[in-house]
Amino acid sequence: MKKSFYILELDKVIDLFKKYAKTIKGIALFNSLAISNDKKYIIREYQKLRETYSLIENYNEPPIYSKLILSDEIKALKEGKLLDPYKLNLLKDEIYSSFEMNKYFLKIKNKEEYKELTIIFNKIKPNSDLYNKIAKSIGNDGSILDSASKDLASIRASLRGIDKKIHTSLNSIMSKNKDKMNGDNYVFRNGHYAIPISTNLKSQVFGVVLDISDSGATTFIEPYEIAELENEKNILMLKERDEISKILAKFREEILFNSYDLINANEALGEIDFLVSKVKYIKEYQASIPNISSKNSIKIKKGKHPLLDKNICVPNDFILDENKRILLISGPNAGGKTVALKTIGTLAYMVKLALPITAEEDSECAVFNNIYVDIGDNQSLENNLSTFSSQISNISNILKNVTNKDLVIFDELCNGTDPKEGEALSIAITKYLLNKRSLSAISSHYSLLKKYGLENENILSSSFIFDERKIRPTFKMLLNVSGKSYGFVIANKFGIDKEIIDEAKTIYEKNYLSEEDKRIEIIEDKERALSFKEEKLKNYEKKLAKEQSEIDKEKNKIKIRTEKLNQNKSEEFDRYLDQKYKEINDIYQEFIKEKNAKKALDRLLKINVEEQEVEPINVGDYVLIKGLDVKGQVTSIKGNKVNINSSDGFSFETSLDSLKKIPTPQKVLKSEQDIDNKILNKEVVSSSLNLIGYHTHEGVEMMEDYISRALIDKKGQIKVIHGFGSGRLRQALWEALKKNKHVASFNLGPDGGSTLVNLK
Repeated sequence: MKKSFYILELDKVIDLFKKYAKTIKGIALFNSLAISNDKKYIIREYQKLRETYSLIENYNEPPIYSKLILSDEIKALKEGKLLDPYKLNLLKDEIYSSFEMNKYFLKIKNKEEYKELTIIFNKIKPNSDLYNKIAKSIGNDGSILDSASKDLASIRASLRGIDKKIHTSLNSIMSKNKDKMNGDNYVFRNGHYAIPISTNLKSQVFGVVLDISDSGATTFIEPYEIAELENEKNILMLKERDEISKILAKFREEILFNSYDLINANEALGEIDFLVSKVKYIKEYQASIPNISSKNSIKIKKGKHPLLDKNICVPNDFILDENKRILLISGPNAGGKTVALKTIGTLAYMVKLALPITAEEDSECAVFNNIYVDIGDNQSLENNLSTFSSQISNISNILKNVTNKDLVIFDELCNGTDPKEGEALSIAITKYLLNKRSLSAISSHYSLLKKYGLENENILSSSFIFDERKIRPTFKMLLNVSGKSYGFVIANKFGIDKEIIDEAKTIYEKNYLSEEDKRIEIIEDKERALSFKEEKLKNYEKKLAKEQSEIDKEKNKIKIRTEKLNQNKSEEFDRYLDQKYKEINDIYQEFIKEKNAKKALDRLLKINVEEQEVEPINVGDYVLIKGLDVKGQVTSIKGNKVNINSSDGFSFETSLDSLKKIPTPQKVLKSEQDIDNKILNKEVVSSSLNLIGYHTHEGVEMMEDYISRALIDKKGQIKVIHGFGSGRLRQALWEALKKNKHVASFNLGPDGGSTLVNLK
């Protein structure tokens, strides 16, 4: 079992999970992860994982922090050791994390949905008294604070006083002996304060000689007065050390007294981190939590090997049950057979470790008692055995112990000996496994074994597809077909002379291929081609379903946006009418009072001026005279005076502020009702949209609606006409285009007055 574990590189798979762990305890749980045959235990572990996944989806990741394995630390405390200040600080931070975890779990509604996690969270009981004591006694840098005890505060106050006396005395002594000193300041020698005195004057200074300079000219003396103060300081430092030991000893007693709750909380934090790490793996590797089969079966959907790049690894289905007990895999060399076998074994092992597997939802797997594996180069240098001898030795041990509760994996069964003997042995071993009713996955090139597999209803034959046109493997496995080895095709690819290959084909057909075999091969080719086409059809159906889903989403968005737009327009129009009614009423009341018709008319002409961007008006533009509902073309502009020719042939003179720029008559858009009908009836959409004369918010709304209709009409490029003007309309449109997920790119049109938009 241990050998199979390392052949399948399960240690490397576990390392993938460890990289997500944030706590030492969480990493330790992965390091001590044990293979289990206990189905109830595995089902419960998977339930915890499902709950954790749901928890993170609904409430984000829990605030876990822990840098200790408290069971180890408390064991050391029981042996008489003390917890150093640094680790006390880590314990304080862990208790704080416990408070935060409790707050996190209090926010969770429907706790009955998280029964397993509730049990774990209930083990987290923060000790606020211990937290406060550590915070009062230990600094963030791991130092012992004066506030840890009254005696410590007193001792340190005395130490500070001694230090002050030492420096005062040093300054006084240096001042008195300034004429005897070889230097301006005191120095340190062997941990003592010393004054540099000229050697020929050393007898005049009372103290202890600590050192002499290399030249002999300077003698370093510690004055007796300083030495006495240093002795007092040393005594105080011994008292400080003893007091710190007492403080740490008190913490030792308190931690031991609360050890049960502290260890429980530490283990709970580690277990939650352990589960969260599995969830992170699920999200990054597109993994899933498998169902545990009540029968001896495997049903892996779109399974991938966890150690291969998830972006390039080709997924395959693996199905084994009591009816199809052996999966027989054939196909070209380097086509994926060994990877497929390793994937089956690795995923089955991951189930025994209660880890999520790299497969789609609703995959299921039994908890096998043993997983026997014979994969790769089995040459035994230690026992001086050949590849075949080593393989047969391994197979022999497996066959002696295999039961109907086991999974067996053989790669290139009985390869490496006389082909006929190996072929016969492979069939006999396959029959033996069928009789034992164990589940097995076997790869082989042997023709007789492939033929036996097709004839036996308890064997599921499968083949890896080889792209004969491109002469390369596809790594895609098809079920219910056997595969060719494609030796001649591959030989041709690598430059073997065609004459040699043709001769080889003749020898092969003459000696190994009967008429019946030829007919079987033709049928297999047809089945393989049919299966390949069915697979492609399924992929097309999935693609179409996805595209239809996207179209439905877009339709729904258009519907919602249209309803919202209509609602907004209705509300805006109501407000507009209310405002205009008030303005007109005010003008009327003023007219009643003043009887000034010209003033009233001038105000009425200005009543439609909106508080929005005003497009500049030039000669040749089409305009609307506000209040009169007269449309025409500007013929001349002099200052604020404008001459207009109306569509009815009349000439008007008015002011600029009474005009509103409008689209030219031949390019006026159809009514909003027409646009709604186009959306509903999928009418052909114009390749351009004219927004000249519209205000920025109107233009953006119309363009967004137009893009949605253009997408439905499958247009690749559209043209949005905004004119020159002040550039505000164009800028607003460009800002909206940058945010629109359906826009691939856009740029200013060659005329300068439009934007070309490329749609995705």
